[in-house]
Amino acid sequence: MPASIRQCAPDLYLIVLAPPIAGFDDFIGAWLINGPAMTGLVDVGPAVTAQPLIDAIAAVGVAHLDYIILTHIHLDHAGAVGHIARRFPEATVVCHPRGIPHIIDPQRLWEGTLKTLGDTGRAYGPMLPVDPAAIASDDLLAAAPFRLLDTPGHSPHHFAVASGRYLFAGEAGGVCLPLPDGGIYLRPATPPRFFLETSLASIDRIMDARPEILCYGHLGMQTDAMGLLADHRDQLLSWRETLAPDVASVADAAAHIDRWVDRMLATDPRLAGFDRLAPAAQARERSFLRNSVRGFVGYLMVTENCSGET
Repeated sequence: MPASIRQCAPDLYLIVLAPPIAGFDDFIGAWLINGPAMTGLVDVGPAVTAQPLIDAIAAVGVAHLDYIILTHIHLDHAGAVGHIARRFPEATVVCHPRGIPHIIDPQRLWEGTLKTLGDTGRAYGPMLPVDPAAIASDDLLAAAPFRLLDTPGHSPHHFAVASGRYLFAGEAGGVCLPLPDGGIYLRPATPPRFFLETSLASIDRIMDARPEILCYGHLGMQTDAMGLLADHRDQLLSWRETLAPDVASVADAAAHIDRWVDRMLATDPRLAGFDRLAPAAQARERSFLRNSVRGFVGYLMVTENCSGET
């Protein structure tokens, strides 16, 4: 399917990509910055949507990229990096140091994705390798017109990107979906292995940058950056408070994941928009909520001396 282009500001476009997966037609985005300081992409989506992304970049009149910046290397954010780097060989590729080996030789990343995501991973398509010569050096990054914030939590190889008044958060601030009535649905992106303190420290690091506008990987631009970050921080702490006593009381945590997903949907006001999502999007979100709960349960078993087994 062709990509959808949304001009969010004079110098910023959100390109919404639609991989052939039910419920994913309004979920994955690439951010195109076309300003006086640079022209660049933040995240590129999966390999299967590389050509629609290339077509969308051309449709807004951009023929040159200075940078291709990855917030992290999960295939819904970085899968097309090899394709886009070949189309724009002049661009410098920016990636977290822990992710660089995996975009140069993506075989292990591909195998791990298939093991974790199954059919969804296969639908994303395999990543093409990136030429090591295209990857940004430390000297080049020191002079770049953006700042990289090390923000592990959703993944250990995660950057948030501060560029002017924008902060491209990837998934360090969770998933924030706009609702038809103008509200939002805010979900933790806390898959196993999850470490709460690491995620909280990353949110604090983003807040220290005092962003004006928050650009989410999933999905869209929000102007109340500091308020949303603070709310998401509170959300993570409330999940721990809600889940910890129950996790400690069961012998087999894995058998209770769906029950805990239902509990979070019933008690977390930030998830109240779930029922307003389309049915296919609800199915997608329930799958991701199960992963988020698993991440919390694994964390609680280690740090709160809970006894359940996942």
